[in-house]
Amino acid sequence: MKQRIKTACCRIADLELVVVLLGVAPVLLFDAWMPKWAIAAALAAIPVLWLIRWLGCGSPIRATPLDLPILILLLMVPVGVWAAAIKSLTLEQIYRIILGVGLYYAAVGTLTCARRLRHFVSLLLAAVPALALLALLGTQLSDSKFPLLAVLYDWIPSSIKPFWRPAGLGPNSVAGGLVMLLPLTIGFALRGQRRWLRIACALASLFASSVLVLTQSRGALVGLALAVLVIFVLWNRWFLLAIPALILGGLAALAVLGVEGLSQFMLSSTATSAITSFEGRLEIWTRALYMIQDFPITGVGLGMFDHIMDLLYPLFIAAPETDIFHPHNMFLSQAVSSGLPGLIGFLALIFLLLVMAVQSIGLSHREEAWPLAVGLLGALVAYLVHGIFDSPTSFVRASAILWILFGLQAALWLHLWKQQAINESAGQVGTP
Repeated sequence: MKQRIKTACCRIADLELVVVLLGVAPVLLFDAWMPKWAIAAALAAIPVLWLIRWLGCGSPIRATPLDLPILILLLMVPVGVWAAAIKSLTLEQIYRIILGVGLYYAAVGTLTCARRLRHFVSLLLAAVPALALLALLGTQLSDSKFPLLAVLYDWIPSSIKPFWRPAGLGPNSVAGGLVMLLPLTIGFALRGQRRWLRIACALASLFASSVLVLTQSRGALVGLALAVLVIFVLWNRWFLLAIPALILGGLAALAVLGVEGLSQFMLSSTATSAITSFEGRLEIWTRALYMIQDFPITGVGLGMFDHIMDLLYPLFIAAPETDIFHPHNMFLSQAVSSGLPGLIGFLALIFLLLVMAVQSIGLSHREEAWPLAVGLLGALVAYLVHGIFDSPTSFVRASAILWILFGLQAALWLHLWKQQAINESAGQVGTP
């Protein structure tokens, strides 16, 4: 009987990612439309799945190098709730963190072999043009940054009205999701195993990149440009010659436009919203630094940035009724929400992910896993660069994409190290 229970638990554990994606994620992503019992069941499902894995496999989670930073982030959640003056505002952030961690360990625990990795990556690659199409037809596009695109907007039908945002998807949130997934299709467009796969990924990359331009998220476009440069340099070292050219181009732009002019290009002062101007963004960043200085250990509380800023650190440029949910910088956002301990845990998480990404590229030996390895590094680069100017993963939907990619990176790293150990053992056994 014990053996049967253990076997059943192992089989359920193998389906952990499916359960989280199809059962838990929809409830927490659209919690406003869900009954309370469904939300409670979704939150309870993640530790229950870990308990099932413990019974079947001997451990509640599959160990990874990110376990300690993730533990720090989880420990800061009750601190952030305690520090928040309005507890109801913390719910979305709690769902974001719990769902993210659940997706991460579900991906790590389920994607344990090359076949599962291939199948899951195929789904992600197919999701890129699907997400781009949803963004094209359902995003609330504006010509406030690139007026030349106004002609194109007249030809794009707004035929999709998402039930969770009938006015249209936010362009920055859409750009945040696309820019993290696009490097995957670019990697497979360069070195996919089959010709049809390379062609399909190239077309998907072109389509999704065009949609990203239409969102006018300059932070995401710069992030994508640097991610593409990293991928191309890893593909062919001759692209290193592009780095001096880019540096010279940047210096020329700086000489012509000046510091203020270049800053206004990245964050235009002619934009309709004060928070998208350079001066407005600087003011928001300054207020976030004041909060970190005054609340270094606990932060101001989960989901409390907008309210605390209006109460204690009012803006002069933006109108008081303007909703500013986060500091528009992922590092400041982390420190404001969970204090310096949370920021340290987040920085450790990013550093370890970079190390794992670089090691995965080396362990792939430019073989089947190479496109995925360089795509994940490119995704991390795009996320970090975009995160300097914005923080789209402060919301639960974009954050879910991020944590799926984190879990995929850890699963790939563990698989490649396991394969390396098998190959070394086989070589030692074969040595006379």
